[in-house]
Amino acid sequence: MQYIGENLFVGQLGHFLVLLAFVSGILSAFAYYKVTRAGVVAGAETALSVDTLNWLRVGRAAFAAHGVGIVGTMACIFYVLVNHRYEYHFAWKVVNEQLPFKYIFSAFWQEQEGSFLLWMFWHTFFGALLIRSAKTWEAPVMTILALIQIVLVTMILGIYFPSWSGGEWRLGSNPLMLLREAMPEAPIFSSPDYLHKIQGKGLNPLLQNWWMTIHPPTLFYGFASTSIPFAFAVAGLWTRRFSEWVQPALPWALMSGAVLGTGILMGGAWAYEALSFGGYWAWDPVENMSLVPWLILVAAIHSMLVARATGHSLRAAFAFSIGSFLLITYSTFLTRSGILGDTSVHAFTEMGLEWQLIGFIGLFTIIGYGLFFKNYRKIPEPVKEESVYTREFWMFIGTLVLLFSSILITFTTSIPVWNKIITVLGDALHFKAQDYIRRPPNNAIAHYNQYQIWIGILMGLFSGVGYAFRYRLNINKKAVTRLGVSVVASAVLTGATIYFGGFTAWQFYLLLFSSYFGILANADFLFYVIKNKIPIAGGAVAHIGFALLMIGALFSGANKLQISKESFMKVGANTQEGFTAEDAANNVLLYKGLPTQMSDYELTYKSDTVEGLSRFFTVHYKRFDKNKKVQEEFDLRPNVLYTIEKDKVAASNPSTKRYFTKDVFTHIVSLPIDEADPMAAAKSRDTIQFKKHELSVGDTIFTTKNYVTYEGLVPITADKDPDVHGDDIAVEAVLKIRELDNNNVIESRPRYTIHDNTGQGSETEAKTAGLIFRFDKIDGFKKKIFLSVGETQPKRDFIVLSAIVFPGINLVWIGSTMMMLGLLMAMWQRIKKVNAVSN
Repeated sequence: MQYIGENLFVGQLGHFLVLLAFVSGILSAFAYYKVTRAGVVAGAETALSVDTLNWLRVGRAAFAAHGVGIVGTMACIFYVLVNHRYEYHFAWKVVNEQLPFKYIFSAFWQEQEGSFLLWMFWHTFFGALLIRSAKTWEAPVMTILALIQIVLVTMILGIYFPSWSGGEWRLGSNPLMLLREAMPEAPIFSSPDYLHKIQGKGLNPLLQNWWMTIHPPTLFYGFASTSIPFAFAVAGLWTRRFSEWVQPALPWALMSGAVLGTGILMGGAWAYEALSFGGYWAWDPVENMSLVPWLILVAAIHSMLVARATGHSLRAAFAFSIGSFLLITYSTFLTRSGILGDTSVHAFTEMGLEWQLIGFIGLFTIIGYGLFFKNYRKIPEPVKEESVYTREFWMFIGTLVLLFSSILITFTTSIPVWNKIITVLGDALHFKAQDYIRRPPNNAIAHYNQYQIWIGILMGLFSGVGYAFRYRLNINKKAVTRLGVSVVASAVLTGATIYFGGFTAWQFYLLLFSSYFGILANADFLFYVIKNKIPIAGGAVAHIGFALLMIGALFSGANKLQISKESFMKVGANTQEGFTAEDAANNVLLYKGLPTQMSDYELTYKSDTVEGLSRFFTVHYKRFDKNKKVQEEFDLRPNVLYTIEKDKVAASNPSTKRYFTKDVFTHIVSLPIDEADPMAAAKSRDTIQFKKHELSVGDTIFTTKNYVTYEGLVPITADKDPDVHGDDIAVEAVLKIRELDNNNVIESRPRYTIHDNTGQGSETEAKTAGLIFRFDKIDGFKKKIFLSVGETQPKRDFIVLSAIVFPGINLVWIGSTMMMLGLLMAMWQRIKKVNAVSN
């Protein structure tokens, strides 16, 4: 069939560019492999022969062509997104005409193909930097990087092969697949002009947030950057330059740690700013599997620093550098295989690539750890053990603590993987797999916190003790004195914080002490040891940041206070589904325009406005002093986000009042049922029984709780109402509604319009009275109207609000920022040293 309006060229071009990226990636990897082999045979420092130099040029040119393929494919996808080319499945799934242009980037990486391309884009960027700067390391490192790219490109090839079972086996998912190829059985494709009949589904409302424009590219920059220390480590093992790789790899590792950590921090900020679970970290499986590679990367950085300074921990540096990248690939498997579908809100749905992802992990595990164990005994290690009175010893102990932390997190996060393996084995070996199935913890936050608090305690202590000693110097009297001062001062600060902060658990006392000790001992190193040598202060700044983060997490977590308490609120049928008695006890009910007391505040739900898919609620806060005088006033605007179909609430986004020492965090918990789920309300409305009435002016209708008086018709003209057009005749029936037990009066005006001699009545609802009116027709001769009246539950505009105070939350953001800044400072210092050595 010849379909009307399809643009097939951009899809064909995009698929060609994917194939170009794949083939040129293979050529680049092979060319760089040839150069590396020649270098290994002739000696790493030997000048290259003409033949080897030609292969080097081929490797560079092929990698450039590979980059063109990746960037060109991305450009094709952006073209179909911006121009709403719904003949392509990708565009149909993620955009529509209502989507603001600023969210086009978010739409790009909503789908897995987009995120794989983003990952590969950063690799091409890093590859260009390596070609310019890696010198003798270019060939082996680029061989590994190109090989990684080849495997990643297979994820978007979208090539089908015949399988042994008679069906087809797909290698990758084509990002420019046509919609009719993705769903060939859909009846709409029997029409040649189907494009005129479809609209895009639009972007997931949860991603329509500015954080989702900057968080994913930063996080994927961090993911991709772990490939470079991995490639250097493998190159060092491959070329048997076991010690030399650390110097050029260390700046890359520091950069990777800073950017990946920033990406994780952005995710926490997004969760705090835009999600309603009331916090910045929930130990979600996807959160965990971005954190674990970062922890192992930090361990790799510390091992490299020790290896560079003393020669110790070189094997650990290899193991951690390889492990960090492999954990990124494992994280990719968890989030993209569909295996976390029931345990994480962040995971992608299954797209049929799970076996390719397993192959991805397996291939680089074999390459990385295969070379590591093959050369294990050849990796040099000093004969003399490191003294316990050196900074390097405590840095090494710190890496072991980070490893232990990572193992604990990975073990629990991988429970769904274990369950899947057991289920498959049970089916294959015919044993009862259910006996071995494990359940994830019911309270993930409590489960992880009970173990990770000890990691925080140990890391604070070790970072402080480590900085009490200088590199390669044994302990001395001055160091002991300063260490003692830090211990005493930390104990005093801990006691004061316990007294004023209200902490009760003894584990919190230890965390406070270790955090204060980490701050003071590192500050001592800054001001008394390195003094004005700020450029080399990166490590101390990062450690102080970590300690501040721990204190902020303790204050904001342990002392988090739910100030929205209203135990007398009832759980009514008018609230949305899932609203429980516990919700009623921990939140406040606000009727529109009615001031309500909440802790130290008086709250008033003033108004609400709809902006696109969002509905914003203005809540006015007043805080009084002891004399009942207003101390401060401010407005917060929490909002709910409806689904693209506008049939229910997709998410509730918070609004926060920020102070220097705390945040007041608020979000909408529940709405009236017809506002939370309009479709369900419409179905419920269909069951309402209407009674017909014939009314003259002055007649009264009695309902269960009200009486309604018909007071006459009011004509509506086009100059008064833009909804009335041309020769239309329109009138409104004026209905006065009074409650039976008081004198409250409200008015309703259903309309009747005559257009081209055809009459059409409207329907109006008086929510607070619980009445619906249908204007059926007019009898002009009898001067009567015919009205149908239905009764519903009386409604008032209300919201149910949650309000939480997070004390010390700014210490979390300040500490996190200092950690990343410290890593960047250290990276800059290492780059300068590498350049100095090269020159």
